Amino acid sequence: MMEGILLEEALKLILDRVHIITDTVNTEVSEAGGCILAEDVYSPLDNPPFPRSPVDGYAVRAGDIKEADQEHPAELKVAGCIYAGDNGQSCSLKPGEAYRIMTGAPFPAGADTAVKQEDTDFGEDRVKIYKSQKSYDNYCFQGEDYKKGRLLLKKGTRLTFAEQGILSGIGYTEIPVFRKPAVRVFTTGDELCPPGRPLKPGKIYDSNGMMVSSRLRELGILPKSVLHQPDSEEELAEALQEAAKDADVILTTGGVSVGKKDILHGALKKLGAEKVFWRIRLQPGMPTILSVYQDTCILSLSGNPFGAMANLELLFRPMLAKMTGDETCLMEKRQGIMEGDFQKKSRVRRFVRAVYKDGSVSFPQGIYSSGAIGTLRGCNCLLDIPAGTEGIKGGEKVTVWML
Repeated sequence: MMEGILLEEALKLILDRVHIITDTVNTEVSEAGGCILAEDVYSPLDNPPFPRSPVDGYAVRAGDIKEADQEHPAELKVAGCIYAGDNGQSCSLKPGEAYRIMTGAPFPAGADTAVKQEDTDFGEDRVKIYKSQKSYDNYCFQGEDYKKGRLLLKKGTRLTFAEQGILSGIGYTEIPVFRKPAVRVFTTGDELCPPGRPLKPGKIYDSNGMMVSSRLRELGILPKSVLHQPDSEEELAEALQEAAKDADVILTTGGVSVGKKDILHGALKKLGAEKVFWRIRLQPGMPTILSVYQDTCILSLSGNPFGAMANLELLFRPMLAKMTGDETCLMEKRQGIMEGDFQKKSRVRRFVRAVYKDGSVSFPQGIYSSGAIGTLRGCNCLLDIPAGTEGIKGGEKVTVWML
């Protein structure tokens, strides 16, 4: 009998147990990129807050230049110059006058259009204008972008550079956002050696800690800690208990199978955690465990680097979307055409690192075992191969999940 649950069943169990974060924090607008807005934002002012010129040129009355052309220019007295930042509205334009005006500068009272300087003789005391214009040509109205009191940003909006620019443009320096998930990471295994230390016989360098924590950062989550635990059920249980005091999610790698040193099972039992599921019917990363201790979800991934990374994408990203309400965390599904053959049979659903480009799907060069990390560098998607597939031929239509 085939063991484990389907990926969709695992995802449902995960999303049923993970909690939505409702705590809020105030953050600097400059640091709010990627955060989720915790309240509606209404504009406290008109934008622009005054009528302004969209061009460098001359502010005039349209009636004073209505007959102007190249052969019969309108000649006006230049009453002054208004730069961006000047209080141009304190100036008053009389009939027969013009004000030199720069882009973004406020229109003087009485002006209803701006003539581009290239349609003039660039006069300083008097200016000749070679083009007629209608009222409100080259004219930005007060509140043209948005009016005071308008709802600009809805609660739940993911803030990007555009929203940060809007907030800054209405004078905000701080904004309430939903707290980001607190995540702690543990790698396990006596065989692992921290990078930077001499590599002893039988040991391998720990790559999972770096890969998982770096991927979390790419997803907008700064891990609260990234630690290594030896193969001791007691020590791991104590570390998990301490981590659960402030973590929404604990991610572990290694120790999830059935070997003598696969310590997660015993550590979770000692901790008193509820084991929600163990084993998912897929490759790689089949022996994944979801457990819950108090209010903290513990997602225990394979120790094989690609198995850990594949299930970090497939399982943690939906968790992150549920906790934050940020659907940009979810993987995008695309259809593509295989460039070459994949000859392995897939008894269970299999995810293979691949490259998607312009509708074609290919494989990065190298080996594809779960413990290999070299080919991770070339991939930008996971090829989704259904259970029971005998192999895939070049030219067949396939499904990929973008990383």
